[in-house]
Amino acid sequence: MKLERGYFTLQNLEFSDKTELTGGTLKVDKKELIELILQGDENDHIASLELEIVKPGENTRIVHLLDTLQVGVKTQGEGEFLPGFFSEPTTVGNGKTHLIKNLAVMECAELPWAGKSALLYPREAIVDMTGPAAGYSPFSETFNLLLRMEMNTGASDVEYDNAVRNAGVRAVRYLGEAIRNLSPEETEVFDFDTPVDASLPKIAYVTQCQNQGTYANTYLYGWDVHNIVPVHLSPTEVMDGCIVSGNYVWPCFKIPTYIQNNLPVVMELSRMHGKTCNFVGVIFDRGHNNSHFEKQRVANIAANQVRMLGADGVIISWEGGGNAATDAMLTLQTCEKWGIKAVPFTFEFGGPDGTEGILLVDDVPEAKYVVSTGSIEKPTTIPRVQRVAGGDRLRLNMEMGGDPEPADIERTFDVITAFYCGANQSGIGRLAGVPY
Repeated sequence: MKLERGYFTLQNLEFSDKTELTGGTLKVDKKELIELILQGDENDHIASLELEIVKPGENTRIVHLLDTLQVGVKTQGEGEFLPGFFSEPTTVGNGKTHLIKNLAVMECAELPWAGKSALLYPREAIVDMTGPAAGYSPFSETFNLLLRMEMNTGASDVEYDNAVRNAGVRAVRYLGEAIRNLSPEETEVFDFDTPVDASLPKIAYVTQCQNQGTYANTYLYGWDVHNIVPVHLSPTEVMDGCIVSGNYVWPCFKIPTYIQNNLPVVMELSRMHGKTCNFVGVIFDRGHNNSHFEKQRVANIAANQVRMLGADGVIISWEGGGNAATDAMLTLQTCEKWGIKAVPFTFEFGGPDGTEGILLVDDVPEAKYVVSTGSIEKPTTIPRVQRVAGGDRLRLNMEMGGDPEPADIERTFDVITAFYCGANQSGIGRLAGVPY
């Protein structure tokens, strides 16, 4: 496959009476976009929708954050950006796609907690645009258009889930039209059609997604992946949005749709392809398999996909915590058994100074080379902010009652689990574990 990505970089974001990108400023017709999002029957469960703009450097805290999406549009080639949502599930990854590099569409809502388990419920997610917690999320550096939704009562979890996702995808579709016919400021071509030097090392990437049901799900070409077996994807399919997140639990571990479209390992290996390595492809699978038998089954299928690609080495990352770590480590173990060098990305525990108790959720003897994406057990104090966007309050710790609390005040978190993407294991973050 061969894909040309054309990029635009915003200098400003504002509301206007017409949606267009001009002079580095994206102007958004708020009324028109709200009407478009609410026109679909599937979005009858949204009681009210407001649009908010949050810019880099603002003294602002974003709350109730669910998924985050990049604005893009396919200008040549088959399929649509984010295929399978309001479009056919046509294979993408060829042709040309235009993207806005530093604009994020954010879905923000309080989803119901009633009847939820103490583990899998839509947890409060926070992005601070300034201060000590800003560096935990890449979205402290983007222009953010928030879809602030209040939901009607009485709908099912599936209906709420679909309504939120559809709102975000409709917004991306609408905004993408503003860049369809413009000339990009810069372009990148990713060519996987042209043969490369046979002596280059063959490297594969296994990316394991969240999949534990509604509110903790992932979608491939418009359908949830609960029954998927590991599948080989072209890197350019991933860049074109074939993976969409539906994961609203454990904010720190989330891989939002925006990052799924720009997975750091995919992007870096693709840029190295044909120069220093032969990037033979992406193996996409689900984590959180329920039994040891199922975990072994998926690990063997994933590792065999890597082996059939002829890979000399593989990088493995996963979304989520303990259950998913076991799936990934079994995949690593199988790859190593077959002579394929495997390197995982993983978060750590270890207490405030990194030396206490268990450091990793799970490991295997074959995991000799591990990339740490940092500890989640670092106490962090976030200061009072001038403005809160996405909602008016925080909902923390359902298991402790989850009573609403002020969102703008100073508070200290013993762990960083509420910080959106704070312990993301895709490689997007700035945290690392450094031996000393």
